Amino acid sequence: MKIHRSSALGVVALSAFSTLVFAEGPISANVALTSDYVWRGTSQTDSGPAIQGGFDYAHESGFYLGVWGSNVDFNDDADIELDIYGGYSNELANGFSYDIGAIHYDYPGQDSSDFDEIYLGIGYGFMSGKVSHDPENDNTYWEAGADFELPEGFGLGLHIGYNDPDSGDEVTDWKIGVSKSLVGLDFELAYTDTDTSNDDLTDARAVFTISKSF
Repeated sequence: MKIHRSSALGVVALSAFSTLVFAEGPISANVALTSDYVWRGTSQTDSGPAIQGGFDYAHESGFYLGVWGSNVDFNDDADIELDIYGGYSNELANGFSYDIGAIHYDYPGQDSSDFDEIYLGIGYGFMSGKVSHDPENDNTYWEAGADFELPEGFGLGLHIGYNDPDSGDEVTDWKIGVSKSLVGLDFELAYTDTDTSNDDLTDARAVFTISKSF
């Protein structure tokens, strides 16, 4: 989870995205530039920037498939993270929604880092919750979030997560982000931190992200 192949990833992603901009249908795409790829409170790029992108296929029945990629830097042989996921989501008549699925995290060049998770998410209005479980390593991550609309088209996003591993330290992380859409792009400035202080990669930091969805 994790800037050496970022240029190649970006060229491939942007080239593919350009063919989808004019297409209508169940396929969507996204691309982002971020000052730091922070996942569950920990930098995956050794506090460096990342270029990221993905494709999603969503059937009208609620089933979906997707792939997402980012450059990473763990000071090992892994330069790229590729996530492949699929699941089913639905919104109920009473305003509740749910999302159940599975995701595979793949790190080409460092196969020992690969792992899988199954997840269940629920939502109601501006609130959401999710639990993800890695059965092979018996690791569970709990998270909750809330999104608010602010004046002048700004948005406020709140997130808190709790990582409960079978072995190792339990970690709580949190994030506060302010977002705004301008000139067809989405901008976010976020503050993220954890309750651990023995690792530079989990220290408090500000993260700036520019993204675009197609």
